[in-house]
Amino acid sequence: MGHLYVCNTSSDYISKVNLDSFVEENRIHLKSNSMNNRVGPHGVCANNNKILVANNYSNSISVINILKETEENSYYIGLHCNDVVVFENNAYIICGDLNSLLVFDILENRVVEEIPCGNLPHSICLNKEKKLLLVTNMEDDSITLIDCKNNGSIKHIRVGAYPTKALFTVDGHHALVCESNIGSDFRGSIAVVSLKNYKVINRITAGNSPIDMCSNENYCFVSNFGDGSVSIIDINHYREDKNIIVGGMPRGIIKFGENIYVGDNYNNLLIRVNIKDENKKYIPIGGEPTGMILI
Repeated sequence: MGHLYVCNTSSDYISKVNLDSFVEENRIHLKSNSMNNRVGPHGVCANNNKILVANNYSNSISVINILKETEENSYYIGLHCNDVVVFENNAYIICGDLNSLLVFDILENRVVEEIPCGNLPHSICLNKEKKLLLVTNMEDDSITLIDCKNNGSIKHIRVGAYPTKALFTVDGHHALVCESNIGSDFRGSIAVVSLKNYKVINRITAGNSPIDMCSNENYCFVSNFGDGSVSIIDINHYREDKNIIVGGMPRGIIKFGENIYVGDNYNNLLIRVNIKDENKKYIPIGGEPTGMILI
């Protein structure tokens, strides 16, 4: 039995969703350590039997015990924490208002280093085998590669307008980047970036304002925030195979089995879409469902 944990940014709690029955089983409420009493869970990652959550409004990370389903601790990190990953004994948290990546020692529970990124870093992805981090920088249309071995920046790569998400391909040879074009009338795209020469080698048109994605060996699944759709993109043949209308403003997205799970920021729903027959089921969830993790 799988469970999906969903960050509800405007409701300040994490939803635990049973994927077999497709019901919300529990809500893990987060406590604020800031003056405005808001938390704003946004990005999430797993670390052993814990979940780490990057919080937009309280400028912190929360540590959640999965077995007890409670928040164990929270730690102040820096302004506007957007996303988090864990490698070895460090949590890497991007802070949008600092234009930096903060390195947090999870054994000593303190920030030990700050690494400059581009302007308004929004997402972070880890390649454990190559010990590399990939950060999207929305305001300067770039991605940053960072080496976990020495916590140093390797390369700053220009991409299209307002990149919101970047992933390593399964083979580790390329990066996929959501070029959202947010605010324009143009459709966004998924850029394919070679990690050998750091060049964009192809672009695949997606929907309006692609904002999040997940991928496997053959396909990339993209949530299009601006037109209420999900794009299924063939990353080997550089084409959009299918566009499924789900409604609302799709944000977080994850694939499990034959289904895609999408958070609708406008209607505060979690949507399950069957890839083959496009059958959809909707359940209510917290406000602004964003980051998701499958455990």
